[in-house]
Amino acid sequence: MSVSLFPSGRTRAGLVLVTGLSALGFAWAASVLPARPGTALGLLAALLSAAHGATLLVALLWPGRLWAVWRRLALLSLGAGALFLGALGWTGIVLSSRFGSLGAGVSALLGAIAVLLLLATWPFGLWGWLATGTRYDDSA
Repeated sequence: MSVSLFPSGRTRAGLVLVTGLSALGFAWAASVLPARPGTALGLLAALLSAAHGATLLVALLWPGRLWAVWRRLALLSLGAGALFLGALGWTGIVLSSRFGSLGAGVSALLGAIAVLLLLATWPFGLWGWLATGTRYDDSA
């Protein structure tokens, strides 16, 4: 008998909805986030967008393979959140040290952006990590 955090039909429907919206959100972020095209944070947002899109397709077309794909997306989301936090935190420190109070003000704005990025990555990553850790049975 397998254990599920949520009823399997609702879990899959919720995952489809969240991954679809996240794929669009991270695609938008990839286009506006970098100061220059091709920067690391923009590429990370594009990778997250592609991974969410791939998970969406697997959830819709091959639900039997969803566990492994969702688990990888959860790990990517948790890691990406940490990278976003580290990059924006380091940038805030550098700006504050170079530009004093002006840099501190910009750093506060970067902190708000970091919170939004963490809200877009860590809750989803934690949900996926916990849900796939139980190896729920989607056929029930």
